[in-house]
Amino acid sequence: MSANQSIAVKHWARIIKRWPVDQLRPEYVSFQKCMQNRLQDPSSTPVTPEAKPNKTVGTTAGEFTSSPEKDIRQVNALYALLEDRFAKEYPTPNALRHPKATPTHYDDLAKEMEAASTRSWAGQLWNRLKGVIRWG
Repeated sequence: MSANQSIAVKHWARIIKRWPVDQLRPEYVSFQKCMQNRLQDPSSTPVTPEAKPNKTVGTTAGEFTSSPEKDIRQVNALYALLEDRFAKEYPTPNALRHPKATPTHYDDLAKEMEAASTRSWAGQLWNRLKGVIRWG
């Protein structure tokens, strides 16, 4: 392992620790889990004979190639996402975040996601029944 690769691995580990948890994504397909698997064995993705070529990249689907320069570019891109550089450079319009039809939609969705993680099975059943039977 070269010095650049070991630096990239250290940055990957730091990014994995700092990356926010996605409440909508199951644990087994979370960003952190995928990247930990990549760090443990970078050649773990086998090249299968039935894989179709990927025209945009020029490699076979499932093939994994890595170079120190590529790893550093990926680390820099992930830091840019982690630090919200693109959100600061290209801010989301307020009309998109709070549409006129339902201005609190995304805030309500975030509250529901928070509540769903701590709701009991009886609460889940009650909400499901409320969704099926509409009053008024």
